[in-house]
Amino acid sequence: MIDSTALPLAGTPPEESLAKRLFKRQWPFWLGGVLVGLAEIIFYFHTDMFIVVTTGLAQMFAVSEAHLLGIDWVARVYEPGVHWTIIAALLGARLVAATEKESRGWVKYNWKMLVLAFIGGLLFSFGTRLAAGCTTHHFMGGIPAMSIASWVVLLSGIPFAFIAFLIAMKAGVGGYFKHQETLSTVRSHLGNPDNPQPGYDPHYNHWLSPMRWVLNAFLIVVVFALPVYYGVTGWISGSVNQIGWSEVIWMSIPGVLLGFGIAKTGFGTECSVMAPEATFTKEEFYRKGGVPTCTYRMFRGMLPLQGFMVAIVMFNLFILGWWLLGNGSIPNASGQAGLYWGHILGGPLLAIGAVFMIGCEVRTYARLGLGYSTALVALPGFYIGYLPYTLYQEQIDAVVFGEGLTDFITIPEWAAYTMGGTEASWAFAYSLVLIGLLVMSFQAARSFLGLKLKQILYLNTDEIVYQSEKVQAPVGNEPVAEAAG
Repeated sequence: MIDSTALPLAGTPPEESLAKRLFKRQWPFWLGGVLVGLAEIIFYFHTDMFIVVTTGLAQMFAVSEAHLLGIDWVARVYEPGVHWTIIAALLGARLVAATEKESRGWVKYNWKMLVLAFIGGLLFSFGTRLAAGCTTHHFMGGIPAMSIASWVVLLSGIPFAFIAFLIAMKAGVGGYFKHQETLSTVRSHLGNPDNPQPGYDPHYNHWLSPMRWVLNAFLIVVVFALPVYYGVTGWISGSVNQIGWSEVIWMSIPGVLLGFGIAKTGFGTECSVMAPEATFTKEEFYRKGGVPTCTYRMFRGMLPLQGFMVAIVMFNLFILGWWLLGNGSIPNASGQAGLYWGHILGGPLLAIGAVFMIGCEVRTYARLGLGYSTALVALPGFYIGYLPYTLYQEQIDAVVFGEGLTDFITIPEWAAYTMGGTEASWAFAYSLVLIGLLVMSFQAARSFLGLKLKQILYLNTDEIVYQSEKVQAPVGNEPVAEAAG
């Protein structure tokens, strides 16, 4: 249990203003969840749908295929286009690096972690095609929309996320699995065997890494420059000439909120759904796997689940109110049927991929904006992961989407038909369950971490999960640029 008198961390001025704290320091998960929930609400208010990003990335890859390589491996299925929400998410995360005056390019990963991240990007990308959406689609959109398919994707993926975590620990890269790195926190905890800092090397200069130069060029040209250029000057899907500047702004605002909120917290769907599993494991299990104690405390205190549930409850209540008032519909996360074999098969791939990347898709966009090497490595993996589907779409669709497994789209719809009552009453009950999970996540932090609610709301994750330790001065001069990728 954390001694709350030791909080906040050494080096945090008690007289620090709230405004300075918000912009210069990292945030707790719940506050990131507020921004993610707000992003979903704004997107739904404008489009009557939750945020979708995976197909948008495929469309941007298709632009670069056409104008750089003259091929149509992805474009044969996905029309070349620009997705302004993704672009804005990258910029929102970059804004965090600028305001905090620190990118994460200084984090050094060994080759095993980079290989896992690449494999994770590939598996995750292919999994999105089978599951008809990524974890953001299903967890942050489908669960608030009460989707049967989204719950199946979640539940089918949880055990495989844990298996992926075990593989990472067996590979000796458990020390890299943390909510977020900040240079000040890493320096403050050097030499503590309970909280290893393998990503810190005072002699590492990311500007001298050929791999990072190549991968940053891939990011800038393929995902950013070409889609934006043709999105502003051309007639591709989502271009200004097609939808107008006002629509670009509507699509960009949720993206900025997503990128900023996730980059400020390390918010991700993968750690959110893995946190409850910590209640069935002991701290010694994490230590033997080389996982920092701060990660165990983060999971066991359900801190990621707080952000996850804040976003879900916010969005769910808005959908419920908007729908009951007759202003909008309940978004469909599954397709014509409520469940397909693809959802069952895709969930495990999404879970494994998200863990290997140290982030789901939308968190990977935030990590790209912050300059993490694992996110850069995962990006070409995303492209390769699309290819089995785009090259063999008809054969794959016949298997995974050939026959629906249920005619019901939402849980309230199914419950009203099988157990009686109205769909609206079951929707209310569903919302109460979500609110109960949200309350439980905060209660878990109070119980396990021994914190008061005020501390949970005010302190950021670093201040909560690290115990007070003797500060060890770093050795050498660190070649870390303040806001560079």
